[in-house]
Amino acid sequence: MARPWEPPPAGPSGTADHMSITGSTKRTPEPDPAQAPPDAPGNPGGPGRPGGAQPPEWTVGYHDDEVEGAVTRVYLAVLQHPQPSRSLLVAHGIREDLVDESLRILAGRGLLRLHQGGHLEVLPPDIALPALAADLERQARSTRSAAHELAQVFFQARAQTALPDTGALRVLQSLDELAAATADIISSASKRVRSFRSLSPRTRELFAAPLHSHSAPSTGAGGVLLEMVTTYDSSVLGIDGALEVLEARERGGERFRFAVGIPFSAVIVDDTAAVVDTSQYNDGGSGSVLVRSRPMVRALVALADLFWDLGSPLSRTSSARSAESRDQTILALLATGAPDATIARQTGVSQRTVERRVRALMDQLGAGTRFQAGVQAARRGLI
Repeated sequence: MARPWEPPPAGPSGTADHMSITGSTKRTPEPDPAQAPPDAPGNPGGPGRPGGAQPPEWTVGYHDDEVEGAVTRVYLAVLQHPQPSRSLLVAHGIREDLVDESLRILAGRGLLRLHQGGHLEVLPPDIALPALAADLERQARSTRSAAHELAQVFFQARAQTALPDTGALRVLQSLDELAAATADIISSASKRVRSFRSLSPRTRELFAAPLHSHSAPSTGAGGVLLEMVTTYDSSVLGIDGALEVLEARERGGERFRFAVGIPFSAVIVDDTAAVVDTSQYNDGGSGSVLVRSRPMVRALVALADLFWDLGSPLSRTSSARSAESRDQTILALLATGAPDATIARQTGVSQRTVERRVRALMDQLGAGTRFQAGVQAARRGLI
C-alpha cells in the first residue's frame, strides 16, 4: 500500500531551484503545510515533529537530467489519467522521491496543483503551457537587457587591474568575443571613441539591444564620460526601428553621420586600441581582430575621420504639417544615400508614395540625382 502524499523537505532557503522544460531556471515555492495531510512531514504538529520541528535538509541523490526525465514522464502520466494521484504515479514504477520532486517542479511551473490525500489537479495544457512560456520569455528578456550594463561593470572593474595585452593583434572567433572585446577597450578609454559601422550582423545585434542601453552615456576608465563619434553606412537606416535607436544613442551623447559604401565596421579608442568587425563577411564574427598596434590604430583613426568628413548628418526639423515633416524626413534620408525602401520603412508610407515624392522634390530643387536633392535641401535650410 502506497504511503500518503509526502512533499519532500525544502533546502535551507525554503525553496528549491530547478531547470524548466525549456532550460530556464525556475524557483519553486515550498508547498504550503496547510495544504498537506495532517501526518505529512514538515506539517506543524505532525507525528514525530513535536512543536512543528523542521525536517532535516534534503540532499539530492541524482542528476538534473534524471529529474527532468522524471518530470516529463510524470507530466505525461497525469495528463493521460482523468484522476491522477501520487499513489498512481508510484504504481507506474517511478521512484517515490522522483515522483515527489517532479510534482513539486510541475506545481512550481503552474502546470498542476497539489491537494490533500495525494490528489492532483492538472491545469489544461493549452492555458498552463503558454503562461509558462510567457514567464520564461519575460525572464529571458530581463536577462538580455541586463547583459550590456553588466558587461560594462565587468570590464570597467578590470580595466585598471588587468594585465596589459602585449600582443599587437588578436583574432576573434565569434560575435560574443567581438562584443566583449569592444566593451573591454571602451571601458579603458580616456577621451574619445571613433566608430564606423557597416550593416553587419554585429551592427544588427547592437541595434537590437534595449533602448535604455543606447541612451545610457558611455564611460571609460575611472568613470570619465566619453566623446562618441560614429559614421554609419546609410543602409543601417533599413533596420526596423533604426531612427528610434539612433535618437536614443543621441540622448546618450553619441554624434553620428551617414555615408555610402562603408565596407566593414571598427571601433577605435583614443589612439591606443581598436576592434575591427568583419562579420560583414562572416556571419559568426570569426576573423574579426582586436588591434593594439599603435601604427595600425592610427591608420584606423585616419580612416574613421575620413568617413566622418564624407558623411552627412541626419537633420530632423519639426513642422506643423505632417506632409512637410514627411518631406523633410525624406530629404534628410536622401542626403544620407538611403534607398526608397529604407525611406518608406522609416516614414511609414508605401515605397510607391516615396518614389513619387522623391521625383517631385527633385523637380522642385532642380536636382539631377537623389543625393543632389538632399544636398540642395541642406544648403537651402530645408532640413
